[in-house]
Amino acid sequence: MANKRSLRTFLQAPILTNGGCVPRREGLLYAIGIAGQNVSCGMVGWFYYFCTDVAYYDMRVIAIVLTAARIWDAVNDPLMGVLVDRHRFKNGEKLRPWLRITPIAAGICAFLMFLKPGFTEDSLALQSAFIAIIYLIYDMTFTMQDITMWGMTAVMSPHSEERGRLAQWGRIGGTVGSWLPGLITVFMSIANRIGLSQRILFAVLGLVLGLGGMLLSICSSCGRERVLSVPEKGAAGLRDNLGDLFKNKMVMLVLLGSILSGLSLTVPQIYFFKYKISLTMFGFNIDGETASFLYGIFAGLPGTLAMLFVPQFAKKVGGMKNILILSCLAAIVMRVICFFVGYEGYNILIVMVLMGIASIPSGMTGIAMTALFGDSIDYMEYKTGRRAEAITFAAQTFCSKIVGAINTGVTTVLFILLNYSAEAYDAGQPLSPEFDHWVWPLFILGPIVGSVLNLIPLLFIHYPDSLKKQVEAELKKRRAEAEGADSEAVLQAENIQ
Repeated sequence: MANKRSLRTFLQAPILTNGGCVPRREGLLYAIGIAGQNVSCGMVGWFYYFCTDVAYYDMRVIAIVLTAARIWDAVNDPLMGVLVDRHRFKNGEKLRPWLRITPIAAGICAFLMFLKPGFTEDSLALQSAFIAIIYLIYDMTFTMQDITMWGMTAVMSPHSEERGRLAQWGRIGGTVGSWLPGLITVFMSIANRIGLSQRILFAVLGLVLGLGGMLLSICSSCGRERVLSVPEKGAAGLRDNLGDLFKNKMVMLVLLGSILSGLSLTVPQIYFFKYKISLTMFGFNIDGETASFLYGIFAGLPGTLAMLFVPQFAKKVGGMKNILILSCLAAIVMRVICFFVGYEGYNILIVMVLMGIASIPSGMTGIAMTALFGDSIDYMEYKTGRRAEAITFAAQTFCSKIVGAINTGVTTVLFILLNYSAEAYDAGQPLSPEFDHWVWPLFILGPIVGSVLNLIPLLFIHYPDSLKKQVEAELKKRRAEAEGADSEAVLQAENIQ
């Protein structure tokens, strides 16, 4: 009984022990919901591979339909953000109810993506329509969930430090959720050894991870909205909301850098490991799929552990912005070193360790970006009197999808130029000489282009601690005055009655 009471006391205590208002239980359920979303999102991240190496969709379909669908959905994101910001549910909330509605539709579509109907080879129109419809429905419902889920970090607490902790918990939850899809390469290796069709494997994974992860993400709706804002009648329309976003210099610089990072001339990790890596260690043969899984652990674990120390690290390096800058610099330096080390034999193990070092600051970037967005929302309320959580985090989603669209387009063009064909390879034909020669430099050096371009806008962000403290103090004063005015109005109404 004593242990149960102590656990209950621990979970009921606030995340921020000094003046916090969000119970740990609430923060934990919020993080679990994000973990579920990342399980599903990680599964959907394999859709491109499913198209090229499992379903054998025509490369023209992948290039045109997926890129166009992602661009359209990205453009649609800010409009959805405005819709969320302008709408209030009957209980006064504007974010949390969406977290109970959207995951089911997104989860069903995430499952359907990994089922290929019996199209004939010349049915490009049917292939295109099927992919486009399923993907667009998924992305639109996922967008509504994602912008409201991350927008919750700005309304669950009025304290910037506690918001930073919530972002930290959420990003840690998301990272933990991404571990399960990280096992897909292991499942692929096992399926190959036992003779299980990859098409059946991906259908099962789509059901368990795609749909199941989204159902788990409903846990994020346990978060409470404590910073409520009332929409101004006749004041803030679509133009005002978008105008506020474009006036938010901090957000615009972060987003610009992220979009530019999508111009990396690279190929996804699985394609390099699947075709170029095979090791024998301690008497065990390690195929490319298993090596890709090991790379994910070595290159990702340090960054995952680093997420536990983001607040302390940010203070050491001078703020969240500098974490983003260090991430770009570390990626550039380590990738250049890795290229000269090479991947042959056991050198790939050295590459894994070096990329693990680079992942330490990069693992912190999600938390740093979310914390900066929370600060920027406070600053815009300070300047305009309006809060725009949804449009701000919709812009983040817009940015990630634009980056995804650019990456998809660039990767597909590279595959066409390199004469890549998984179907021909599986039929016994060798890889093209172009793909065989260029896949390593593209994999290890290509992302440097994006890192350099990402770095430039980050250098222009300026939001010192002195200004942040001034903004928080002023907003605290305004809210106290507003609460006092509301209480006085209630008393006057009672006296009249």
